[in-house]
Amino acid sequence: MTATDRRYDGGTRRAARWLGEIGEEFRHARFRLGLSQQDVADAARVDRADYSRIERGKLTHLSIVRACRIAAVLGLDLWMRVFPGGTSIRDAGHARRLQKLLACVEKPLSYRLEVPLPANRERPELRAWDAMVVGLGERTAIEFEARLYDLQAQLRRFQLKLRDDPVDHLLVVVADTRANRRALSEFGDPLLGLPRLRTDTVLKTLRAGRHPPTGLILLDSPRTRPKPAREEIIPDAPGGSVPGRP
Repeated sequence: MTATDRRYDGGTRRAARWLGEIGEEFRHARFRLGLSQQDVADAARVDRADYSRIERGKLTHLSIVRACRIAAVLGLDLWMRVFPGGTSIRDAGHARRLQKLLACVEKPLSYRLEVPLPANRERPELRAWDAMVVGLGERTAIEFEARLYDLQAQLRRFQLKLRDDPVDHLLVVVADTRANRRALSEFGDPLLGLPRLRTDTVLKTLRAGRHPPTGLILLDSPRTRPKPAREEIIPDAPGGSVPGRP
């Protein structure tokens, strides 16, 4: 089974669990209100058999719109949000760039991947830093951005993470692409509010076992060496051969 298949199956299991929990909430609310399944189905304009399956968590194609309508009929508010959780499908360039950076981390520093933010009493905390460099009594959080698509929203995300987990340094690693360079040159620096750092200086700092300062770097993907071309061997005479063309 591939990693993609495992994530797909994990998403299916999570959906089944949420369908069961939503159906249970609907059933309890209906009982409190003294309503029949037919009453709720008529008010929400759904088929009664479908509603029965929803309460049992068996309607796998339940839409968000239909779920919100049923919740409203029952005096409930259905809230939905998405949070980073587990591993996602990331392109090979993402993994190579992040590994290129982390390969420079030398003792007494060390690093970890996907470091969760501290627990929150008000709500489940599902966010995580892409990586964290630790040592010498300090922490450097690392966030990787493959594409600069909404700079204000991305800056807001950084700020909220820093608010809830005030690390000593924040290093934002941006993929060195033509589109990202253009975004930064046009309106990136003022919006992101992070100083631009020299990539080679940051890598040297990590190799020296020191934390880099807070800032932003552009990082390209490591170059892979091309495979050497096979030398063509052409028979020349019985019992021997010479390289090259005839």
